[in-house]
Amino acid sequence: MQNIQSEITNTFAVSQFGECYLPSVNRNTFEKIDSTTLFDNKLKKALSTPDTLHIIAGLDSGLLANYVMEQPIPTGSKYIFVELDEILSLLSIEIPSPLSDAIQVVPLEQFSTLIQSYENNLFIVKQQFKLHRSVAADGNYLDSYSWLHAQIDNAVRQAYFENSIGFTQKIFVKTQLKNVAETLRPASILRDQFRGKSCIILGGGPSLDNHAQWIKANSDNLVIIAASRIIGKLNRLAIKPNIIVSVDPQSVSFDVNKDMMSLPHDTLLTCSYHVTPQILGQWRGACLYTGPRYPWNDFAKDKNIQSIGPTVINSAMEIAREMGFSQILLSGVDFCHSQTGASHTSGTYAASLGPNLGAVMEWVETYSGEMAETPMQLLQAIGATEDLIASHPQQANYINLSADAAKVKGIQHHPADTIALTQIDAVQRHLLAPEVHLANDAEWMAHFTRTLKELTTARQALIQLNSKNNDALAIIGKLEKERTNERIAQLANKLESIEQSINKEHKVLASLIKFYGYYEFSHFLSTQQSDDWSQEEINKRTRIYYSAFKEMSEQLLDQVQSAIERTESRLAEYQQKVDVEALCQRWAQDKQWGRALLWQERHPQQYQKLSAAEREMLTECQKTFDALFVVKEYIDHSAERTAPIMDNAFKKLQLLRQQKHLLGITKMVQYTAPHIDEDPEIARLYNLALSYRYLLENQLQASLDAVLKTPLADRQEEELKQIIQLSLQLNQLPLALEHYAKIIAYSDEYLPQYAHALNLSGDPQAALGIYLDYLDKYPQDIPVMLKLGIFLAQAGQIDGAASCFENVLMLDEHNQAALNYLNQIKP
Repeated sequence: MQNIQSEITNTFAVSQFGECYLPSVNRNTFEKIDSTTLFDNKLKKALSTPDTLHIIAGLDSGLLANYVMEQPIPTGSKYIFVELDEILSLLSIEIPSPLSDAIQVVPLEQFSTLIQSYENNLFIVKQQFKLHRSVAADGNYLDSYSWLHAQIDNAVRQAYFENSIGFTQKIFVKTQLKNVAETLRPASILRDQFRGKSCIILGGGPSLDNHAQWIKANSDNLVIIAASRIIGKLNRLAIKPNIIVSVDPQSVSFDVNKDMMSLPHDTLLTCSYHVTPQILGQWRGACLYTGPRYPWNDFAKDKNIQSIGPTVINSAMEIAREMGFSQILLSGVDFCHSQTGASHTSGTYAASLGPNLGAVMEWVETYSGEMAETPMQLLQAIGATEDLIASHPQQANYINLSADAAKVKGIQHHPADTIALTQIDAVQRHLLAPEVHLANDAEWMAHFTRTLKELTTARQALIQLNSKNNDALAIIGKLEKERTNERIAQLANKLESIEQSINKEHKVLASLIKFYGYYEFSHFLSTQQSDDWSQEEINKRTRIYYSAFKEMSEQLLDQVQSAIERTESRLAEYQQKVDVEALCQRWAQDKQWGRALLWQERHPQQYQKLSAAEREMLTECQKTFDALFVVKEYIDHSAERTAPIMDNAFKKLQLLRQQKHLLGITKMVQYTAPHIDEDPEIARLYNLALSYRYLLENQLQASLDAVLKTPLADRQEEELKQIIQLSLQLNQLPLALEHYAKIIAYSDEYLPQYAHALNLSGDPQAALGIYLDYLDKYPQDIPVMLKLGIFLAQAGQIDGAASCFENVLMLDEHNQAALNYLNQIKP
């Protein structure tokens, strides 16, 4: 547990606005402005988001909690304040009963348990939460708050990654059903066709830039498999991939892949069954899919290549393995940031976001022996990659061309110029030609007809299943009112009969519903042994079970019905007489305006027969689709964008300093060094990080020289503290005094230290004045009162010293230090 005894004191003050606060927490913030006005300006908008779990680090001496309690609670929102134990022990926060469900104040230890509760965890897994810093925590002057916020952030990230799979799998099923009209040809037709050959998988990592020329020079002897998000970059490099892989189900994936969608659709797209419909439904070229076509298919019957996660690279590696390649090369597959802090190859959508200096990352070792930062998602991807390779030993030789990639078990590193390649023959090249995999009209129509038959059968089964769920819930309603054991047993037998019927008649669908609703069904489980359940507990859990069954089956029924309507619309695209208005409405509903282009390409003769009004409808669809690409190519490097990045970077640096994390601080120096001439704030961050690094290496003078390179006008509290600390250690008292005179503007807490330094410099009169000014403002600060007493005693002012110690005893009659000093000066 963090030791913050030196930072937090139990001295309270009352502001000119009549508000009580802790100066050691909030300094003089509330002397300048009242808390309501301050919070209105700084936090009101952020804290007003509806349907959100707001997690706040710090209470701002209790004033922030009071502020939230006085505001209307946004619909569906909750607030959890997490505060340091030492501060909670000094405050008394009373939450009115009507607000007790919406607002909680807890220490960190309790918070870790609290976010695992069903009500709070649902916000986490749905990513409907926000982390906020109180004004004091945001000030970045208390190490304890840097530590607290990092602990909160880590707890939330862990909770998300541990529980999100049970919730996020819904999007895979939903997207799968949205795609059934498009998933025509399985990727399994490529299986084992490339034995003895080499492929290269291209990801969006920074190392891709280093291998572009080698890839172009050797493209005749390679099958190039690329992640969809880097197609724009490859086009600029004149690298033509043979296969594009795309897997992400989220609609934002379309934004990330706009480069690919805006270029000619003349490469074979191999996508997951759950790729976003905005890509698959608007792709005008050839496409193969991985994974099962329907969510209720038994995968053993569906012999397709599996869709592997969690990243597109994991999926690409599985496709390459199944295609039979004996040598699978990787470039831009770094699983970590570069040594300069870059997360993506230059010229890509993600690279345009810039290195997020403020993000707290994990650490991995690279093949070069260096350590590099990586986000939690890529750490998971490393584990998944190792599992994939271990489950198919000796099937392929995996080689990463980058020395700066994270080490992965089962993957070797060799420089590109040492790689031996075998030529890809003409038959194999032909198999990769997109035109080979294009379906004709008859194939599409037969596919739609089969799909409608499958979906209609599933719809009928779900209707029957839901009827059984309703019967079960009706029985539970009777059970909850029943008191006789005989009648309870009869009703329980009826329930058991319904469950057996479901498992017998709808086994596959029931399994799908439980998979789809894993999160909801998980709350049926209990830590208690079922033998210990009371009848009331049995009824409660049985109702949870069948309510989840009913809710999830109804959701799936809606998804199936929507898939039927979409497939009927697809079939209508191929009729001799088309209803253009109905098609355009369907495409707009699905946000697939690009199908207007697709339809024109597939039906050029019918297009010629359309009326002017019908052509105008298609033109409007096409305009809407084209408008999706009229966006800024790269981010806006305005102050609005840069400021929070730099602010978080300084917070991260303070956390690294507090942890004495030499590696992390060294990387911060490395990341910022090339950019110190671009922005004074980056130069300031670099100088401070370099100073911290030298300090940890015990190079005190170098540390001082580094921080002094920041111009006097740009020095803020962090620099002033560092200069003072180093000046005192190096016996450069005048330099320390110069900066003490400036740092006291940030907080009164520095006044006693300044007084002590003035006394050491031979100016006791000035020191006394500062001590007295401080105690006039904070008369209950016992440690400073004791220091003043000692100071006066050493100056020979015994009466004044005695008065100080007696004042301490008035505040704390058992204070041993004051008693001892009094005994020493008054024998």
